[in-house]
Amino acid sequence: MWNYSKSLTLSIFCTRLFAVLLAVGVCAAPTIVSWYFGDAPAIQALHLPFRITIYLCAVPGFFLLYCLNTLLINIRAGSVFVLVNTKMLRMISWTCIAVGVITFGSGFYYASFFIVAVACAFFALIIRVIKNVFEQAIELKSENDFTI
Repeated sequence: MWNYSKSLTLSIFCTRLFAVLLAVGVCAAPTIVSWYFGDAPAIQALHLPFRITIYLCAVPGFFLLYCLNTLLINIRAGSVFVLVNTKMLRMISWTCIAVGVITFGSGFYYASFFIVAVACAFFALIIRVIKNVFEQAIELKSENDFTI
């Protein structure tokens, strides 16, 4: 039967799997870019900027996955409404913004990156709302802890 513990374990596993896949993607970026665009001489000018975008986005991507893993481990330990979790959510939202800025700039040479930039901004907004809910819950929890 599916339960809370299994769902949390699956989330942690998927977070770590994505970290491995991101590492593989970064290492294989030249091959992936060549496969995606092909080797036509007219298109080869896009190879380097596209790889640079991948490398630049990988840095906040790894940090996002680290923060998400930390958040999930805290939740598994029973520490849900604690300040460190709001810090992790804040960092996750800033990494989304960082990737959004990188991909927005990259949209000027490859227009599809504009879509990624908008999606990152939207996810950052959602995470910020969740962070604000967590902050309110922590405040309510601390008030209740002092109530006799």
